[in-house]
Amino acid sequence: MSEGEKKVKSQESRTKKLEVGSPEGELKNQEPGIKKSEVGVSNAEVRSEAEKHSAPDSYRDNIPQSELKILTTDHSSLTTKMEVHHHPDLHHEKKPWKEYLLEGLMIFLAVFMGFVAENIRENISEHKRAAEFARSYFEDIKKDTAALNAAIRFSKHKVAVIDSAVMMLHYPGEKQNDTVLYKQLSVSSNVMAFEPSSGTYEQIKSSGSLRYFDQKLVGLMNSYDVQTKKTVKREDIDLKFILEQVVPFAMQTSNSEVVYDIYFTHRISHELYIDRRNGYARQMINRVIIVKIERLRAMAEYVKQMKLSTEVLAELKKEYELE
Repeated sequence: MSEGEKKVKSQESRTKKLEVGSPEGELKNQEPGIKKSEVGVSNAEVRSEAEKHSAPDSYRDNIPQSELKILTTDHSSLTTKMEVHHHPDLHHEKKPWKEYLLEGLMIFLAVFMGFVAENIRENISEHKRAAEFARSYFEDIKKDTAALNAAIRFSKHKVAVIDSAVMMLHYPGEKQNDTVLYKQLSVSSNVMAFEPSSGTYEQIKSSGSLRYFDQKLVGLMNSYDVQTKKTVKREDIDLKFILEQVVPFAMQTSNSEVVYDIYFTHRISHELYIDRRNGYARQMINRVIIVKIERLRAMAEYVKQMKLSTEVLAELKKEYELE
């Protein structure tokens, strides 16, 4: 390298150093519009300023001061409105005793009226349910009355036939009409059981609904139920005697096929015979007389029950206007 080139290169090197490290160099390299007073700012200050502008709140630097003031004022007003709290006054004045008495009276009246309303509702519901039971029970008693009337008619006929059979048995054997005697003795062993309609009463009693009815009516219903049991028990005694005493004796001394003809074909096609040995007439008379006695006792129970049924029906008609 020639001497001249070395000098030129040395001069360029000094010029670069001057531009980088000296104030003159910084002034030379600054951008247009930067004031001279800012030329000497250090690199740390430049970085601090850059971080300040890059912070989250740096957007405020771009908002005009007038708008920023309005936003700040509105925010302060909103904050003020949200922070205002009115605490209740916990120091109440003492009420006069009359107000406490009035409040207590109002509470008592409200509870009492609710209780009264509930009782009225229950009474209406109970009366309606009692009317339904009464109507059903009324129909049961009417059925019983019809059955009792039929049982009384049957019993009267049976007693009359037994009287005729006893009269026939007192005749000498050759004067007895076997055909008539068969028919009479068949009737004497007949049974027409009374079957009471007690379903409604049992339902009323088991559900505790007797309290819905008037005490007089309840008394009649209970009496009728007791009498029904007596009537059924008396019939059971009658039936037991017929099955154990009359029917076996008739099977030993007469032809059962003739009895079948009398009941079902209404035309006797089998041999009519009666074994009159061994005191047949006396034994048969004794048996049919017992049947008559039991039938008369049953009729007495029927009459008692008929009387009670009439009273029960009359009371139901009166209380619930039933027909």
